[in-house]
Amino acid sequence: MPLTPDRRLQGRIAAAFALVVGVNGLVLSVLVWSIHRLLSASGRSLSVELGVPASVGALLVGAIGLVAVQARYGSLTAVSGLEPEPIDGDGPRNVGARVRRLATQADVPQPAVAVADCTEPNCLTVGSQRSPTIVVTTGLLDALGDTELDAALAHEVAHLANRDLTVVSAVAAIVAIGDRLLERERMLRGVLVAMIVFVIRLGPVFGLMLLFVLVAPFVAITVGFLVVSPVARLLLGIYAITLGLFAKAREYAADRGASQLVGDPAAVASALETLDGGDRPKRDARLDASATLGIVSQSLSIDWADGEGDEDGDADESWFERLFVGQFDMWRENVSEFGNRQSENGFDQQRSSDRGAVDADANASAGAGDDSESKSWIVEPLVKPVVDPIRDRIRQVLTWRPPTHPTTESRIERLQMLERRRCD
Repeated sequence: MPLTPDRRLQGRIAAAFALVVGVNGLVLSVLVWSIHRLLSASGRSLSVELGVPASVGALLVGAIGLVAVQARYGSLTAVSGLEPEPIDGDGPRNVGARVRRLATQADVPQPAVAVADCTEPNCLTVGSQRSPTIVVTTGLLDALGDTELDAALAHEVAHLANRDLTVVSAVAAIVAIGDRLLERERMLRGVLVAMIVFVIRLGPVFGLMLLFVLVAPFVAITVGFLVVSPVARLLLGIYAITLGLFAKAREYAADRGASQLVGDPAAVASALETLDGGDRPKRDARLDASATLGIVSQSLSIDWADGEGDEDGDADESWFERLFVGQFDMWRENVSEFGNRQSENGFDQQRSSDRGAVDADANASAGAGDDSESKSWIVEPLVKPVVDPIRDRIRQVLTWRPPTHPTTESRIERLQMLERRRCD
């Protein structure tokens, strides 16, 4: 039975498409205005005079054309580094024949099929609506049984039937651009922190001298950070709003379509449960284009080794603690070390003058140690109630990412409801 596009999803996709076009139009407007101002400041100006309707029309055409470019870029980014190989004929486990059968059943254009040598089990659809390609990983072919494999492929075919590929690929491009900017932000932040810590460690005299020498690069890096960080966060916000319009509905609709194609919602639920891999170590894939397009939110990027991902939480914790909490720890250690030295000196002097007062000197040493502990106790309250909440809040803000998929548990619950209705 042919699949018909989900009407509610189509409305959400239209809203998301309008949002992406609007943002593109705003970007193009700012770009044209900036070029015009630069040319005017240099004594040159453009003499093109367009009416309001023509200007709006040109801007709209440019914004829609930019969506096509973004969709193309998003698809390429999702499979970058994977080097998927198009299959000839049926391919391993007859995956080509399975896709052709499901596409014919759903009455959608026959997609190409490619296999990527990747141990992460996942599959995704890239390309355009007219010439799509379903990419499956060798990990998926190894992990799923026959019915589960049909269900996973049917999920991707259902995406084609729902015609959501263009918009989600454009969103994946925003994901990729935002990810690149966040990488630059982390790099600039690390340089700034290193410079500040280095100046502090040198002391007031040499530190100020070095700061005077580094003032120009410091200002340049700071300006770059202040520009890159808001732009990255703005893209992240746009990404979150756009995904909020249709991401969950998109996956739910594809799950329902896959259930119709294979006639077994339980098989779709079983495939999702297997691919979710709750027992596998997870990477932070929320800003990864392949995770945005995949059947489950698992990154296919080969740039990160397992357990070695540059996760924001660890990076943000290290630079923040190094700059703030580390300073408190250093001061507390210095106070304790000073107290211990004082107690040891007092103990040695007393022992040389009076051998009979060893016990008293030991008590005095303990008292001095207690005094150093009291000095540490003065610093400790500044760390726990003041610094820790600030650190946690900053970490929450810097590590927040919008979800690309609904939870696997909620998807399985909906599929179980479909299974019960089918049995009734």
